[in-house]
Amino acid sequence: MSSRASGRIALTRWLVGHTRNLLPPLWGSVIARVLGQLLGVALFVVAADALTRAATGQTVPILPLVAGLAGISLVKALLRYLEHYAGHWVAFTALQRLRELFVDRLVPQAPAATQGRAGAELTERGTRDIDRIEVFFAHTLPPAVAAVVVPAVALVWLGVGVDARLALVLAPFILGVLVAPFAAGHATWRAARRVAARRGQIAAHLGDDVQGIREVLAFDASSRRLAEIDQLDRTLRDTRSRAGVGEGARRGVSVVLQGVSLVAVLAVAAASGLPVSHTVTALAVGVALWGPARGVDDFVSGLDAAFAATARVRQIVDAAPVVGDPPDPVPLGTGSAISLSDVTFSYPDSGEPALADVSLEIAEHAWTYVVGVSGSGKSTLAGLVLRGWDPGSGVVRVGGTDIRTVALDALRSRVALVSQRPTLLSGTLADNLRLADPDADKARLHAALETVGLDDWVASLPKGLETPVTERGLGVSGGQLQRLALARALVADPGVLILDEALSQLDADTAVLVRTRLAARAGGLTIVEITHRADLIGDEAPVVVLDAGRLAQSGRAGDLRAAEGPFTRLE
Repeated sequence: MSSRASGRIALTRWLVGHTRNLLPPLWGSVIARVLGQLLGVALFVVAADALTRAATGQTVPILPLVAGLAGISLVKALLRYLEHYAGHWVAFTALQRLRELFVDRLVPQAPAATQGRAGAELTERGTRDIDRIEVFFAHTLPPAVAAVVVPAVALVWLGVGVDARLALVLAPFILGVLVAPFAAGHATWRAARRVAARRGQIAAHLGDDVQGIREVLAFDASSRRLAEIDQLDRTLRDTRSRAGVGEGARRGVSVVLQGVSLVAVLAVAAASGLPVSHTVTALAVGVALWGPARGVDDFVSGLDAAFAATARVRQIVDAAPVVGDPPDPVPLGTGSAISLSDVTFSYPDSGEPALADVSLEIAEHAWTYVVGVSGSGKSTLAGLVLRGWDPGSGVVRVGGTDIRTVALDALRSRVALVSQRPTLLSGTLADNLRLADPDADKARLHAALETVGLDDWVASLPKGLETPVTERGLGVSGGQLQRLALARALVADPGVLILDEALSQLDADTAVLVRTRLAARAGGLTIVEITHRADLIGDEAPVVVLDAGRLAQSGRAGDLRAAEGPFTRLE
């Protein structure tokens, strides 16, 4: 078995395995198609028989003929409706489940699965690639079964009820039309995969252009970026053109086979001296079978595109998460102190470790600063505390508990991270604030907004909390976006709050206001602020200094300033 065939079989099993309980209605679609196409053959045969009798001077009862043809047509139309309704219900329900599966499997893989990957390319996989799989459910099984069953039934009837020689003449041509699409299957499969890959590249490029439009314009790079997308478009066009040449050749062969089959019927009938009625009936059956036989050719190209899309979706769905829930999770300790013991961590395909033999303690209910130059490991430390990754060696503890022994949901309900460049989801302000707790009442939302100094701003909006926002917070300033993200984290009521340059876009007075209100928050928070602004840290604040992934200093800011070590070089 070829690798292409085995790959398609594996993808078929994968799709069926995730949508198995949807298959019974699909068989209803198959039955409706087979019956409908058999009635289509019957229409041709009845009409041809009536014309033959009329041409030979026989009496043809018009009203019964018209009534019979109308009845067959109506039943055929009803079967066609049932075929499409059942097939598309299965298809769209299956696509819905695949999207849910895609997101469900992607979430635990983040941030490792999304870091360094274009968001637009992932969106392409989760939307358009899944849409292309519709062909597998709605336009594959019914045409494939009908393409075999309908010709088989029609030719058996022709051989038994009319003349076996005519059925034998038609059979190899019908078989050739069925086999032709698969003869070129290897080429269409390769072309479909190349087209899918090119589409992914274009989606990634366009996503980068949209997200980075300011940078593109600021550095006058629009011409170069347009040239690059033009080149990608030309590559996609050429790839699809080559696939189109193959598809056109394949369809041409099918048309030739169909035409030659009718000539062969006439030749055999004339040589055998068969009655005109038999010849006309065989011709009617041959023409009527063009549609069912070509059903295979109609879906093969689309099916290869669907399989190529399935392979891209499966890459994400079946990828093993970098971290996962332990087999027997234990409760997280009640405290919120953080400790790292001999922690070493390297990113995949990275040379030097991002953190190396780091041991440190972050006290409960304290506001601890983590400082260092870019690339020193500050954000990596935050990612390890949230279990975005697990260390290669060493232990990370929250509340005295090794976080690898705790369920991810339990850990992440206790620890909240606010990044430097947060994202708001499309919806209202209230929707975004309730992201972690959909049941949070308005009092909690307003309390969080007051803490970050946005209560007056939201009150001034005509729609207040119901004001719509869009992805990346378009319509709000960078500082407002950071504070909204901070308020969203506070609504979740975490025990540990990690601020990764999360106040970097605030002016000095607003930053002081937010820090003061956070520090005074009832119940107390363990706050870890990652920052490069060592000069803004008060003398009494605890500080951790990282340098090239190693712990360089730790202690009170005032003591570190007096020691004139790595900390003072950051000021």
